[in-house]
Amino acid sequence: MIKGKIYDKLFGLMVLSMFICQFSLSSCNPEAKWETKDVEITMTIGDISAGFVECSFSTNKEAYYLIAITPAKTGYNPMNQQKQFMTLALDSANMEYIAWRNELLKAGEFTVAPFASHALQYGDVDYIFTGLEYDTDYWIYAFVVNPEKMTPAGRLYLLPVRTTKGTTKKIAFEYRVKDRWDYTYPINESGHIEDHYPYVAATRDSLEIAESGDSPEMYFELWYSTQAANPSTANIIYGVKAICNDGWESYLEFEEGHTYYTYISGFDGFFNHHVLYKFTWKEKFQQYFKEEDSVLEENTGL
Repeated sequence: MIKGKIYDKLFGLMVLSMFICQFSLSSCNPEAKWETKDVEITMTIGDISAGFVECSFSTNKEAYYLIAITPAKTGYNPMNQQKQFMTLALDSANMEYIAWRNELLKAGEFTVAPFASHALQYGDVDYIFTGLEYDTDYWIYAFVVNPEKMTPAGRLYLLPVRTTKGTTKKIAFEYRVKDRWDYTYPINESGHIEDHYPYVAATRDSLEIAESGDSPEMYFELWYSTQAANPSTANIIYGVKAICNDGWESYLEFEEGHTYYTYISGFDGFFNHHVLYKFTWKEKFQQYFKEEDSVLEENTGL
């Protein structure tokens, strides 16, 4: 089974303007044999959280097919306009492919995968649709594609799904600083990295926080509220995050003798769990932080 994250794409429909949609990227074999007649797609919903949905796809015959997710629209049923819906979805995926291919060509990469390899699925697939808004209705859909003619084949398969208001997962956030690099680790109850849990994180210089006039706790509570107010644009993280704090890759540059606060919080519609770590940086500084090192008076979640 193939696992991968689906990345946000813009999907336009005449009756569904400016929807945020997610198209799949895959590693299909363009030389594989394929069929379009009497192909059936089975879709099975897996784990659902506030920010992601897992879904499994399988076909009864070898075939290429497109999968995607888009917010549901009240008063519109894609099943009543299947041909239009599939055609526009395929056009949008092709536009994304052309933009991706052009970027590679500009960079001097002249061996570019064909459309079928880049945008279509083949065989059994497990996918995780991420970056979703909590407590929101979505449509997950799939349909067979003729990769030579670049046309939909057969019927549209569609499953409605609603993201949750929150998650019941219990996550511990651990944190490591190694010289200018820092790492965040969401740890599940089994003691392993949790790749499917949405969270946000930020590191700020104590001088910046002091200038705001707020305590570190209040500063990050306000910061989190800003993220939560616009979940579609929030910098949501899944799995391990690693960043070099050199002023180029990151928001800030670690400076000798400065004290920093790193805030990490679950991001699923409410304060499910959060921690705040404090350290004073110097060259070649190294430290590993666990929940008990949090300077928040009270942590929630575990």
